[in-house]
Amino acid sequence: MTSASASKPLVLGIAGGSGSGKSTFAAALVERLRPLKTAVISTDGFFKRPLPTMISPVSGKTYDDWNSPDAIDIDRLLEAVDGLLVSDASVVIIEGLSVFCFNALLKLMDLKVFIDLPSDERMYRRIRRNMKMWNVSMEEVADYYLEAAKFAEEKHFLPTRVKADMIVNGYVSYDRPLALIDAWVKAQS
Repeated sequence: MTSASASKPLVLGIAGGSGSGKSTFAAALVERLRPLKTAVISTDGFFKRPLPTMISPVSGKTYDDWNSPDAIDIDRLLEAVDGLLVSDASVVIIEGLSVFCFNALLKLMDLKVFIDLPSDERMYRRIRRNMKMWNVSMEEVADYYLEAAKFAEEKHFLPTRVKADMIVNGYVSYDRPLALIDAWVKAQS
């Protein structure tokens, strides 16, 4: 890992399976790092249109593939990250399913964190979140997860945990890992 210079913010990557707590952890980290200016960018804002599709290995149905690195417009994401690297932010957090899948992003990261949580808990969180956010039925969310998303994340995202500098247990309080990262960030200045 490299130390931050006066002109380049520290770049932290946060990855994990769908529903593992990446966004929650990133928001808690922003609060913990105050008064440092921290910018967060989520891969969720960089989906391609149209999305790629995938055929479910379970049902044979064709689904929009929200859970593949190919779903992310990496050029647009890198452009947005580059903009933050020349901003007045002290820390830039890049969070999302696929952040450890792209070498161009990995090269920018000073610290890589993977939020780990078993698939049954992540599926439950995903059902709760998607029903609330998009007013879809539990069956729709569960079917998509079990027929499509589960396989894509097992193929693309869960194996990237080996690229992490720190693996955080998504079941327990984030207090300790947040304190460790806070101390590490302060030690870099």
